[in-house]
Amino acid sequence: MKPHAHPKEQIDGVGRLLALEPRSRVLDLGCGDGRRALELARRGYRVLGVDPDEGALAHARAAAKGERLNVHFMKTDLRTISYRADFDAIVCLDGAFGRLPSDRDDLRALDAARKALKPGARLLLDAPNRESLLRRLEPGRAFDLEKGRLDGARVYALTELIAQAERAGLAYVRSWGGFDGAAYGLDSPRLLALFERPRDERPPRRALADDGFPTAIRIKGRR
Repeated sequence: MKPHAHPKEQIDGVGRLLALEPRSRVLDLGCGDGRRALELARRGYRVLGVDPDEGALAHARAAAKGERLNVHFMKTDLRTISYRADFDAIVCLDGAFGRLPSDRDDLRALDAARKALKPGARLLLDAPNRESLLRRLEPGRAFDLEKGRLDGARVYALTELIAQAERAGLAYVRSWGGFDGAAYGLDSPRLLALFERPRDERPPRRALADDGFPTAIRIKGRR
């Protein structure tokens, strides 16, 4: 499953599909080497990238330092994100969702993401379009029909993804077939699904740092 190749085009689409306001607090879930988080920061958003791969995060931090971007990176398990009603939006791009060991683990990650969103804020998931992928499967690659996995990663159909998100308390909003906002269909190259934390959930009372993130991830020597 090859990732989307153009971060600038991705983030152009993310800004439109999420209708991000200036200086929105954005969590990049499964940020890897930080390519998308860095591009978000270049647009002026306040960004935190989280990923379990310390090597990839080290590369992201070095790139951010080189450009003097206001972006933070933190090593963490996607199932145990501890933020509560902190973010205006969460993105999970390039098929980062579905790489945990089981569907139950994916559910825990979605539940953690819901809790990290402000009420009414939204999560955008970018995944391969399973319907298109399976009809064009390259020779030598085997799809596990029982577990719904390809190359060790879970590939969800839209109906399955909606069901998982609803189990985690997220409401389905709509879907697209690409970052250009094209309609989702059988031949779409990607599946972009938008979910929302219900507005009637009340956020916990908790003091935030001046930059909107807990003090544990402040850059040393800066506010």
